[in-house]
Amino acid sequence: MSLAAQITLLTIDLDDTLWPCMPTIVQAEATSYEWIKQRMPEITQRYSMDALRDKRKQLMALQPELIHDLSEARRAHFRELADEFGYDHEWIEPGFKVFHDARQLVSLYDDVLPVLSQLRSQFKLVALTNGNADISKVGLADYFDLQIAAADVSAAKPHPAMFIEAMRQMQVNPQQTLHIGDHAQHDVYGARNAGIRSVWVNRTGESWPEDDFIADFEVKDLIGLVELLNL
Repeated sequence: MSLAAQITLLTIDLDDTLWPCMPTIVQAEATSYEWIKQRMPEITQRYSMDALRDKRKQLMALQPELIHDLSEARRAHFRELADEFGYDHEWIEPGFKVFHDARQLVSLYDDVLPVLSQLRSQFKLVALTNGNADISKVGLADYFDLQIAAADVSAAKPHPAMFIEAMRQMQVNPQQTLHIGDHAQHDVYGARNAGIRSVWVNRTGESWPEDDFIADFEVKDLIGLVELLNL
């Protein structure tokens, strides 16, 4: 039996699988920083954009539960800044929206739309993400049955919770599920934790970084996924 014939559900990572993540985040943080600079210049006079990023990371280290909800982590960071500088909290939600809207301005890899169109006709598709990208805001909602984020299950990959929830909602078992993602730990090891086979999307030609396990399959892009499934 072919691989495609065994699979009903494809779970697909977002950041760095369907678009490059860091350029998007850097631009969103720059947009957020400029918004803060115009309204609360005392903050940007004391902290550079890099310093604010480090400050947020320190907050997350002190409150590790924030790792599972990056939107709440950014809000908590804004609350911390407001309290430090004596501002009220009324600006936090508008300020978060500025960042979050800019964070959705992704540049899809060229293979994404053609391949998702092809996969959509043959499989159930669920987007999984540790981050706060929103498929409805990046223009991909029509290609997926649903999206599950770490914040929805209070656990980030490689914890199996997202995978398990996707299978529960789509009413399939691990043998009927295949996960596609770029990250060895979050995606490949996470899928393995849930008993699911996975495809490592290695767009940059990296060496496999883990010693104690290997990916079930490796492709260089989503065209390679189509070839792997013999579609």
